Amino acid sequence: MAGDLAVVVGETAGHLGQSALLAEAFGIEAGDAPAVDLAAEKRNGEFVRASRRLIRACSDLSDGGLALAAFEMAEEASVGLWLEDAAIPALFGEDQARYLLAVAPEHLGALKDAAEAAGVVLAVAGQFGGTEVCLGTDSAPLAELSALYRGAFAAAVA
Repeated sequence: MAGDLAVVVGETAGHLGQSALLAEAFGIEAGDAPAVDLAAEKRNGEFVRASRRLIRACSDLSDGGLALAAFEMAEEASVGLWLEDAAIPALFGEDQARYLLAVAPEHLGALKDAAEAAGVVLAVAGQFGGTEVCLGTDSAPLAELSALYRGAFAAAVA
């Protein structure tokens, strides 16, 4: 997975209403949840399934948005991560019908062609590798974030 591109399938508007970020970080449970577009859900899901030979790993983007999904993928593979966009809505928005893919750079062209043919929005958001988790210009060691993540989970279920 080191060296793979972090690719987002689906449109990102940065919807934060009823998001995990607002609830967990600020104690706010307000706003509308993102609208569900069943046609987009089906189209994007079928695209991911049809493109599986070009994809090394996949996660849906739901609670926590791109930042959490990318961190979980990186942490599971024991590699760092860099996401280009540091804007809070881009990182933590919970727009529907989205997936995060880990894609080898040599497969990106074929994946883009398939996305265009399927009418699917595709965007490179960053890359996996190294030992740091970088969101824009902010970074922290993967090992430290992993210990916090695992420790918080263990405390929550204890």
